Amino acid sequence: MFVFTLIFLSCEKDNLVPAGEIPDWLKTKIEQDEEIIKDSPQFLYAWGAWIRYEWQNDFYFEYHNILSSTMPQPISFSGDTLHIYATDINTDYYKEKCCMQYVWKAPNYKEY
Repeated sequence: MFVFTLIFLSCEKDNLVPAGEIPDWLKTKIEQDEEIIKDSPQFLYAWGAWIRYEWQNDFYFEYHNILSSTMPQPISFSGDTLHIYATDINTDYYKEKCCMQYVWKAPNYKEY
């Protein structure tokens, strides 16, 4: 049983982006979100996740929340927002982004 648990936890950790590949602006945002969740575990932030994609030789990060009706705004590694609106789902970004990888998951986040 212990070995099975250890293997399961190891696979889960491998699914997340390594800490050295997370930009400082996102580390700060995640720390803030974790504090909010700690103080109010039923708040909206407890159902979110940060996800990383690759597009045009850069990493982009999107905040997904199953309780939110807003579309995620991609943010580059350097912190620049890629302004795409809900009506722009056919843009090159959405057609070409790849390599989804989780950066951080809140306690109540459910993968889809």
